Amino acid sequence: MSRDSDAVDARLEQVLSDFGSRLGVLMRGYRLDRHGIDPADIEQEVRIRLWKAISRDRSGAFHASYVQRVVATTVIDALRRAEVRATEPLPEDDGESGQLPDEGISPEQTASDGERMEGLKRCLAEIPERRRLPITLHLQGYSLQEIADVVGTSAEAARKLVTRGLSSLKTRLRELGYGEFDD
Repeated sequence: MSRDSDAVDARLEQVLSDFGSRLGVLMRGYRLDRHGIDPADIEQEVRIRLWKAISRDRSGAFHASYVQRVVATTVIDALRRAEVRATEPLPEDDGESGQLPDEGISPEQTASDGERMEGLKRCLAEIPERRRLPITLHLQGYSLQEIADVVGTSAEAARKLVTRGLSSLKTRLRELGYGEFDD
């Protein structure tokens, strides 16, 4: 096992000596410091990826284009991770229970919203169970395929259940005076 590892290490060092200067030029060209990324981290990740590639295929030829592609994909991955990172720190915990303050919402609006939610729950309870679950999942943002998987039907059957159920729900909400809905 040690000989295999030594052979892989030697092959990696050979690839890095052949293309090391090109590797540095490529990484400097991306100007990673503008994105808060340490070029040394990228170089280390490139080394790891090349080492894994050599471990998988010891007889493979690693040309400049392959090394360039490894550098490019590593940089792209790092840039994507940098985009995902929060750019602003989260607010300090001031002892509240994790609820964000509702600025600009009056107590009357809060009470009205609560009444509407209770009305919606009552109307949902009146819908047959076969349509109730698909509608509930749809209102929670599930896709038709996800609804079909949960209910145990095809996506087309789930679409029909949701469409018919929403129609019944809108009709009942209109009857109770909760407003008009787009069809």
